[in-house]
Parts: sequence; C-alpha cells; structure tokens
Amino acid sequence: MEELLRRKYLISFFYLMVCLVGFVAWNSISIEQTPELNLPSITVSYSWGSTVPEIMEQEITRKVESAANRLRDVSEIRSITQEGRSSVTITFFKNAPVEFRALEMREYLNTLEADLPTNISPASISRQVPQELEDQQTFLIFTLSGELQGKTLLEYARQNIKTQLLGTEGLADIKLEGVEDPALIIEFDRDQLEKYDISPSLVLVEIRDKLSWNGAGFVDGMGERTSLILPPVFNQRADIAGMRISLPGSQRQLLLEEIASVSVTDYPSKTKRRINGNPALTIEFVKEGGADALELAKEIIEKMEIIESKIPEGMELRMQFDSTEELREQFDELATQAMLSGVLVFVIVLLFIRSLRAPLIIIGSVLFSVLMSIALLLVFNYTLNVITLAGITIALGMLIDNAVVVFEQINSELPLSRQERSKHIIGKLGNAVVPVFGSTFTTIGIFIPLLFALDELKLFLMPLAVALTLTLVCSVLIAFTWIPYALIWLTSEKENGSAKKPRRNIVSNKLGLQLLFYRNKLKWVVLAALIWLIGVPLFLIPDPDWESTNWPEFTQVYFDNRDNIDPWIGGITQKFVSETYFGSPWSRSEQEYITVYIRSPQGTPLSEIDKIVANYETIVKPYQQAFTYYEAQMSEYYGAHIRFAVDPDYLFNPDPYYFFGEAMYLAARTGNVATSVSGFGDGISTGFGGQSSSHRIQLTGYSYDELYELAGEIQRRLERNRRVREVDINSSSYFSRNDFQQYKLELDNETIVAKGLDRREVLQALSIDLNPTNTVSKVEFEGQKMYLIGTTGAELMYEEDLMNTPRETQNASFNLARISEIQKEKALTEIRRNNQSYERTITLNFLGNFRMGREYIQQTLDAVPVPVGASINYGFSFFGRDNEETTRNLWFIAFLSVLSVWMIVSALLESWKGPLFVILAVPLCGIGIMLGTLSNDLAFDRGAIAGALLSIGVVVNNAILLIHQHQLELKKGIGGLRNWLYVFRKKIRTILITTTTTIAGLTPMLIFGSNEFWEPLAVIVIWGLLFSTGLLLFVSGMWVKK
Repeated sequence: MEELLRRKYLISFFYLMVCLVGFVAWNSISIEQTPELNLPSITVSYSWGSTVPEIMEQEITRKVESAANRLRDVSEIRSITQEGRSSVTITFFKNAPVEFRALEMREYLNTLEADLPTNISPASISRQVPQELEDQQTFLIFTLSGELQGKTLLEYARQNIKTQLLGTEGLADIKLEGVEDPALIIEFDRDQLEKYDISPSLVLVEIRDKLSWNGAGFVDGMGERTSLILPPVFNQRADIAGMRISLPGSQRQLLLEEIASVSVTDYPSKTKRRINGNPALTIEFVKEGGADALELAKEIIEKMEIIESKIPEGMELRMQFDSTEELREQFDELATQAMLSGVLVFVIVLLFIRSLRAPLIIIGSVLFSVLMSIALLLVFNYTLNVITLAGITIALGMLIDNAVVVFEQINSELPLSRQERSKHIIGKLGNAVVPVFGSTFTTIGIFIPLLFALDELKLFLMPLAVALTLTLVCSVLIAFTWIPYALIWLTSEKENGSAKKPRRNIVSNKLGLQLLFYRNKLKWVVLAALIWLIGVPLFLIPDPDWESTNWPEFTQVYFDNRDNIDPWIGGITQKFVSETYFGSPWSRSEQEYITVYIRSPQGTPLSEIDKIVANYETIVKPYQQAFTYYEAQMSEYYGAHIRFAVDPDYLFNPDPYYFFGEAMYLAARTGNVATSVSGFGDGISTGFGGQSSSHRIQLTGYSYDELYELAGEIQRRLERNRRVREVDINSSSYFSRNDFQQYKLELDNETIVAKGLDRREVLQALSIDLNPTNTVSKVEFEGQKMYLIGTTGAELMYEEDLMNTPRETQNASFNLARISEIQKEKALTEIRRNNQSYERTITLNFLGNFRMGREYIQQTLDAVPVPVGASINYGFSFFGRDNEETTRNLWFIAFLSVLSVWMIVSALLESWKGPLFVILAVPLCGIGIMLGTLSNDLAFDRGAIAGALLSIGVVVNNAILLIHQHQLELKKGIGGLRNWLYVFRKKIRTILITTTTTIAGLTPMLIFGSNEFWEPLAVIVIWGLLFSTGLLLFVSGMWVKK
C-alpha cells in the first residue's frame, strides 16, 4: 500500500481516466423512463366478434392451450376468455429461450388454423412486463384527426408517417390504431339466400380466391424452371358483382348482383375514437429496448413537426403523450437540486472540520465514485432509468459515509512531511477497514437474497441491486485511494491535520461520565418507552377458528375486543400498518379534465353509443374555446369514455363550469345507460348501483360442466337459510362487469323428426341469422388491403323475430318456436383457467353478523360432495394466491437479508454481540420512517422504500462505527462507561457529519422537489436519520455497568 501511495503519477492518471471515461459514459449511456423488463412469459390473443365466452373457450382457448402444452420449459398456463376475446398467457421456467419458444408457438398456431373458426382475427403474441411498470411502457403517441373518412387518415399515416419514420434508429415499430383498413362488403339478400339455399361463406371463399394471386405450377426449359402465377380475376367492383354462382343441385347459375350488393366502406369496428368530434387515428411509437429515450423522442418530434407543416387541409396532427417530457423535467430538477446539495454538503463539512480541503476531498470522492459507477453500468449494458437512478441515490448516503470515515481516520494528526504522511496514513488506514467494509458489505448483503426472489420481483429489483452494488464497490476503491492520495500529494506540506494532541480535560471527562451514569439509570424507562412507541404486533395475528384451534380460551377476550385493544398496545406500528397506503397512489395530472363515463347495457350497438356521445359533443360546441381538445373512445364491450381537456386560461372563466352543469343535466336525462360525470367539484353518477357481496367462495376444477353443477348445488343448499340473499354463481372476482347475459337454444329432437326435418338442415338455416356478419380474411383490392366481409344486414334481431320467422329447408318449412325453446340466462363475464383448471366465484350476502354467516357457509360447504379434481376455497385472501406467495417470498428474503448482515458483521468484528447491536439499530430507524410517513400522509411506494433502504444503510453504518470503536477501546483495557465516553468523543463528529450531510443533500429535494419518487424519498430519509441517529447515540452503552 505504501508503494502504491508513492506512485503519484499512476494514481493521477488513474483518476484522469476515471474522469474521461466517466464523462464519456455519461454522454453515451442511454436514458429512459424504465428499463426493458420482460417476464419469462408470452400472451397469445385472439378476437372473434361478439361471441359469448363459453363458445370462445371451447373453440379457441382450449385449442390454444393444447398447443401451448407442446412447448418445452412451460411452468404455468393461464387463460382469460371474455366476450369475443381470448387470451392465453404461457409462463416459462427461468433461463428458458422465450423468444425461440414464441417462434415455436407461432408455428403451432399456423398448423392450428384449420381447426379454428374461419372468421377470427389473426393471432397476436406479445411479451409481458411487470405490472408495476405497465403504465410507464408507453413512449410517444400522436393523434391524426380530421373531417375525413377513416380510411383516408389511415392511408395518409401509412404513406407519410410510418413509411418515412420507421427506419429511425432506435425505433422498433409504429402502431396505427383507432382506424381499421377499409372493408369490401358483400351484403346478401337474406330471403334470396334461403330461397336458393346458397351458403354465403362459400361465396365469400370463392371471391377471396379470385382476388388473390394463385400458383399454376411451373415449366422447365433451357435448364431453368419457371413458376407460373395467375393474377387476380377481379380488378373492380363490377367484376365481383358479375361473378356467376351455381345453384345447389341445379345447372342454373345466378349473378352475384342478383342476391347481393358490393361496396367498399369503413370497417365495421366494435370500437371507435374521435377527437374534437372528428374521426381520429392513434400513432404510437414503440422504442427499442436500450435506446436513448430523450434523443429518440427529440428526433421523432422534429420529424413530426416537419410532417405537420405539410399536412393537408382538414387534418390535424396532435401530440397526445410524451413520456420523455417528465423524464426531462426530472433530470433538470435533479441537476438543480444536485448543485444545491453540493453547496450544502460543502458548507456542512467545512463547518465541522474547519478546513477547506476536507469538503473538496470528500465531494471529489463522491463525484469520482458516481462517474466510475456510471461507466460500469454502461459496460454491463444497463441504462439510466428510474430503477438504476434509485440505486445510485440510495448509495449516495453511504458514499459520503465511506469518504468521511476514511478522511476522519487519517486526517487526524497528519504530519507535515509527505514521507511521514505516507507512514501515518498506512498506520491509521487499517482502523477504517472494518467500518467501511462492514457498511458496504452489509448493504450489499441485503440484496444477496434477491437470488431467491420470485422472477417478477427479481426482474424489478435486480437493476437496483446492480446499480447500488457497483456504486458502493466504486466508493470503497475511491475512498481508500483518492483520499490518501489527496492528503499526501494535493495538500501543501505547510498544511497538516490536528498536529497537536488534544489536551485531556479532567472536568469534561468527569461531567461526561456523570451524564452517562444518570442516563443509564433510566434504561428500563427508556426500554419501556421504546416498546410502547414501537408497539406489540398482536394485530398481525388473524382471528382464529375457535372450533378447530389450539389457542387458549382466555385469549378469546383479546380477540373479541381487539378493535379497542390494538390501538393501545400496537403502538406506532399498528397506526402505520392500518393508515398507510402501500403502493403507488393515484397520480393526478396537472391538466384539468371533465370526464364522462358511459356504461351501456350488453349488446348495445356501437351506433347507439355513438348517438349518446354525439349529444355531449353537441352541447360542448358553444364552449369549445374553453377546451384545448376533447376526446371520445367508444366500444361495444363497455360503452364510452369522453374526456374534455380544460384550457388553463379558462379555469377562472365560467364557460367550462357551465358545460360541466349541462353535462350533468344531460347525464341525468339519458336513460338505459349508467353515466358518471366528474371534474369540477361534486359530479353525478347514475345507474351503476352500489351493492357489494359480503362473502365469496372460490371453486376450481378441471371440468367446466361439473364446476357449474357444483356451483348450482352450493346455491341450492345455501338458499335453504332465509338469511342468505343474492347468491350469484357467475360472479366475477376481477372487477369485471357482472351483467353478462346469453341466450341458450334447446332444440326438441323428437319434434324435428316428427315434422320431417333434419337437425343439420335446421342449424344450416339458422346460421344466416346467428352469424349475420362473417370476415373471411384481408384481400388486395383497388390498390390497397381491405377486409372481405359478408353480411345479411340483420345485425339486430329480437327474440320474437328469431323464434317466429318462417324458414325453408330442402324438405320442409319450419317455425323455430314450434321445434325449440329459448332461455335467457346470466353467464360468466369471463372464464379463467390456470393450468387446465377452471375458476368460478360464488358471491352472496348474509343478513347477520359476519362471523355467523361465515360459520353457516362453512358448515354448508363441508356437507357438499365435491367431484374428483375439484376443490372449494372459502375465506381465502382477497389478494389471491399470487400475492400470498409473493408475501411469503418477501418474508423469506427479509429473513435471509438479516442473516447475511449478521454473518458479515460477525466475520468483520469477530464477535457475536456486535452484530446484535448493529441489527437492533434498524428498529430505531423504523420509528423515524413510520413517523415521517404518517406525519406527511405519504403512500409507501417505490420512493419511500428507496428512502427507507438509504436511511437504514446509514444508521447501520453509524452502528458499525460505534461498536468497532468500542472494541478498539476494549483492546486498550478501557471498559465501562469510560469506554463509551471515548467512543462518543472519537466518533460523534464522524456520525454527525455523515447524518447532516445526507440530510442536507436531500433537503433541496424536499423543498423544491415535485416528483412522486424523489420527494417521498427525501422525507423518509430525513425523518429516519434524525430519529435513528438521536436514539442510537442516546441508547448506546446504556446497559454497561459503571
């Protein structure tokens, strides 16, 4: 080490390289909102019009799951089937080649196409990201709107935006949504189809074939083989209308125009979007993983501004969302706050040490550590984002701590001569090894158990752990090289440390010992106060089942009155757990909106929803100047969502408030839909209802029909008690709509045979009405791609018309009402399966106290015979199995973290008692964290968690400093209160410098910060350090005898 310190040029060039490489890395490293985190899973999605969930599950979901079971490395398969939509999520084992498995799945789906319905949408395969980051994945969105047809907007966006920008470096894709390709509509005459017994699907297939390029073999000649391809037969609408159709069982032919009309129009979508009352197209830019978000967004916005300057009249291009805007604001704020923090840290260190070189050397150590860590992040292919920045921020307090500890240890009594300084530093540096390495390794040790975390949790926290570890390792290297180098070679030989040994003051020693002595007399009072303040966590114990429990009977007094007892004995911990929201709170945009949400009844056509939305677009026109824009999104699946963005200049103008009142009046007058209007003050909500179920029963099984029968049996048994109300065996447990209804048609086979009918012919005749619209595929026509759709125009049919309309078959005519019965019944809104096992939820209300209802339901369920492979779960956690598994995993990780800290500190201190002192410092920090959270009404989200880790790291470092110095004094033969007096005298300045510089460095974030991540972090750290440092210094050595 002494030889290394003598090589000033080697160390000088090393730090010159750190600066150069660090600044190059800072300019080269990609900056993005979130890292690219993909879970080891893929999701396969299909859509099929408005098909009911049961048919979707039978015809699509089951077959896709069967194909998924052929894949290797599959750990779990889950599916969700809704009206017209099927989604199958396939989760793989760790380290599985997910991209390759996705290609395999695509091949399996291609071979499966023949077994799937002909008019479903193409399969979509996507990767899954952690739920915490889903809302941050969107990069850049523009909207293109105008008083034009949707196909005109789509064609312009494809030719002038997507084609020009898709080659931009770092841009993965450009998605055009909201407007579909146009449709080639073949509208059949229903009566003519029945009259001539013509199948519309066969006609559509023939049209598709004649609109396609078809291979016709090949010819060999002159040593070459030439393929023959036939061009499309039809080139215009007249060609299609003149297509000849052969009648079944006859040589006669008809022209298509005799039984159908041909037209090209917008695709009859189930969803629609408008901006300012005009059709709108959404243009979403998808960023490649690892690309620099700031630079890419800047380049795209510049190109879009050029396109906007050339946009045709009648079109409007608007930026809808820019995720980098918040990112830029964050970095600008952080830059300003970092400058203020640097000044405050400089002043505090200067005040404590009263030497100009001290703050310069310590701040230099922090800057070198950060630059070196950024360079290493670039080398390991990480980016600067919310997670890695959080890791670096958590490490900042420990960077200062390491630098202060080393500086304080070797600066004391620094000689004048450089040669003597080297010997002095070598002799003193050893005493800094244990505190610095202890604090660094204990912090890193906290993250070692992440190797055993669940994949989703590990995926989210590993970048944070890597950034934190690299920064801390860099800080150790810098602290043990930069600070000795600066004190030897960058400090004039005229300057020295505290060369004069401090005179021992007998009076101050005696006074200090007296204070410690009287403090120790209060140890039991302090212990009782701390226990009362922290609390006894009995509130975490769930209520036992007294009929099947081993709990002593006398404890029932507590459980019966725990609502009154827990607030008294639970302390601040009980208040923290019960009153704190754990997770990210609902973020509120700075933009003021008036929002209208319309939930339409099931089966409401999009045209009817469009009329309701148009009424709101009409009443806003007199106040249009008060809004920057207004946007409407409509869907047959849920209704409509309209958002009116209020111009900030009109917030104190009556116009938006007049419109808000008119919108509420219109909502109250609009019937047959549920409507809510919100924005300014109290809004209005009509038609949603407000009833909730008090009891839930979860059923699982491998047979859908058996599970349905089991649910029906449970319902019949439960309803024997008059207190049971509203038993719903088709309830949704995932916040979906519960009003789904379906028709079930039961054919009477005996009547069908008696009337001389054939079941197959009856179903063939019904298919025209049951499937009025069929989409075959996309075709190339009139120079563009479009959907080929056949329709009979009977989109809406009432039950009476379906049952009483006369129909013809080859053998006889029939009336559906005479050969069948139709029933309308409630059904599952969505069908969920987990590893081939169906899930069904039963909800009910019980008129009585909850415990009485729970006992009755449990007794009833115990008597129900359960089929093989099925199970009944009652009293399960609302958060479900996944969250229970995550909670157990978090407790396991916490236990391993404490164990790793114990082992690391024990190895460094060569003691079993020392680590206990260090670990017991954590609850002291927890007091400040909980008080800070409650006092500032914070949500305990990612920023608060990062702040808790930072403050715990600093207080653990302080505890290590104290216990290490305590051991050094013991080795000198100094024990008792005098030992701790010397510990405080030698280390209190170091601890106070570390604590105050960390607090001062975060104060600008607290005062000027507006970000939802950094502001809670600053609050938690400041409260945590203030309380933990004060309490740690107060209780240290309290149980030592005189």
